[in-house]
Amino acid sequence: MPKTRKKVVRLFISHSWDYSEDYVDLVTFLGRIKDFSFYNYSVPKHNPLSADTDKKLLDELCDQLRGCHILIVLATMRPSYSEWIQKEILIANVYNKAVLAIVPRGQKRIANVITTYSDKIVKWNIRSIRKAIIEIMKKR
Repeated sequence: MPKTRKKVVRLFISHSWDYSEDYVDLVTFLGRIKDFSFYNYSVPKHNPLSADTDKKLLDELCDQLRGCHILIVLATMRPSYSEWIQKEILIANVYNKAVLAIVPRGQKRIANVITTYSDKIVKWNIRSIRKAIIEIMKKR
């Protein structure tokens, strides 16, 4: 019997370049999930988009998000202060992409934009994250 190929989940991980360590920690954490493959559509600081204006940047972010299955955002207050994280969440909503919010350990408050637009909010736990991604992908 032939092996079935597992689906590679296309993720866009929203983050602030000023707090890149959160992004790196999350990518590393996702890489530890067993039986899970993902392609990272994010825009890390070491590989920025080529846009030289806000309009072009918005267009390029739209292209990146259009190709993903799920937008992952850290459930903190940071999106309240980051115009671009808010835009990423709204773009995901426009393209009907699922938004998965992950609550970092010790986090007490979550930005309203996250509670409003997230399809699922889970704790920073491998099992919870894996389960949420599987549930989201079954609906897609």
